[in-house]
Amino acid sequence: MFTLKSVLYDDRIEKWQIREEPVYHHILIFVTGGKVIYQVKEEVIELHDGDVLFIPSGTIRSCRNDPKGPHQKYSAHFTATGEAESALDVLREHGVFKWRMHNANYFRQRFSMLLMQWFDQAQGGHLICQGILLELVGRLIHDARHKHSSAVKKDLINRLQNYIVHNHCKPIQLSDLARHIDRSPNHVTRIFKEMLGQTPIDFIHQVKVSVACELLKSGGMTIAEISDHLGYCEQSYFHRIFKKFTGVAPTAVQKGHSIAFVPLPGLSAAARKEAAKKRN
Repeated sequence: MFTLKSVLYDDRIEKWQIREEPVYHHILIFVTGGKVIYQVKEEVIELHDGDVLFIPSGTIRSCRNDPKGPHQKYSAHFTATGEAESALDVLREHGVFKWRMHNANYFRQRFSMLLMQWFDQAQGGHLICQGILLELVGRLIHDARHKHSSAVKKDLINRLQNYIVHNHCKPIQLSDLARHIDRSPNHVTRIFKEMLGQTPIDFIHQVKVSVACELLKSGGMTIAEISDHLGYCEQSYFHRIFKKFTGVAPTAVQKGHSIAFVPLPGLSAAARKEAAKKRN
């Protein structure tokens, strides 16, 4: 349960500042104009129009106007108990949580209604206030979880890409990728399609074909040797895969035929560098 303690609206207050001190309640801040500067420990946080900041209770912070002029912002001070308090964990995972709202106009309207209901004090008004606060915090928690989820997926896809680059000479299976990140094969496939727009098997082949193109151009190995080097059991299968991704046969590349082939789509710079090392 959330319990509101106060709702404020700062409307371009000249020389506004708060010295360094702990906050005694959770604070949800939404900036609607100008710029305001917060400092938490050694971190300086600049908030602009449309930015939201959640400050957990007990945080030591200071804040002030930007030197260019005062700002406008809403702030809700509240406490939380039970499941509501636990739900805030995703916001205070790294101390304070800053976010830029995608639907800032709607967020502004709801905060404005919260302020009006807070000052109205009509019968049932506190329930309306609690409902609006739940919605505002709920939307922020939803975005925070999405942000965290995206970061996790990005880390997983980078680990998978690096694994493929480091092992491109082996016959990599989907089960190998799943074991590498301790996920199911279906989960690996979903991550690849979501993050790179392709299957992991296609990505594996693209890495191998990229390496094959470089080896064919260098002229130091035969097609059979390259096929074996890249972990293909049959040379005919290597031919089919190579033509699928380049549009030409390996012999054409040996003869200098140009191909419209993006070597490693979606591969990070670090992974491309590692692939180059493997080829040398």
